[in-house]
Amino acid sequence: MFLNHLNPIASELIGQTIKLLVWTLPAILLIRYFHDDMKIGLKEMFTNKLQWSRDYLFASVIIALLVVRPIHAWFIYGELGISPNFVPIRLLGAVVFVGITEEIVFRGFLLNAFLKKLKMQYAIALDAVLFTLIHYPIWIYRGFEVSDIATSSIQVAVISVGFAYSFIKTRNIFVPIALHMAWNLSIHLFAR
Repeated sequence: MFLNHLNPIASELIGQTIKLLVWTLPAILLIRYFHDDMKIGLKEMFTNKLQWSRDYLFASVIIALLVVRPIHAWFIYGELGISPNFVPIRLLGAVVFVGITEEIVFRGFLLNAFLKKLKMQYAIALDAVLFTLIHYPIWIYRGFEVSDIATSSIQVAVISVGFAYSFIKTRNIFVPIALHMAWNLSIHLFAR
């Protein structure tokens, strides 16, 4: 692939921009086209004002995500340190682009459409299953053991429920995007 011949920064930027365009642009166009079938409109999800008196919980969760993961790593590995696999340029794709892309697709489009047709708990559950399944190819590619895939599946499903709930409560796509970015940042910094 031609991206392998570029410097790492250019390669990461081009690759992630392509992913952003291939995933996010169609999702936004679908939200716009099927606006009558969406629970939360495109404009509302990008402009709905947060009420800090009500939504401070989500800011607390972001902070907790950034604190819990290093503590978890300390208990598991016996030390608190940055992962030896950490590559700073990968944060751009793994944190920023993935947070934006996956949240617009899974919460902004899919969950949003499910909420119009299903009870909230079923919409959240279906969204969590689909969000978990989208991670299987990368886990298999990375050679995860079956037990690792089972543990990761539970973990991803639980955080998906949290992302979905934050979107439903705030009606603002930026909240689950921020939660997702915080989670991915902690994963990439402290996972072994």
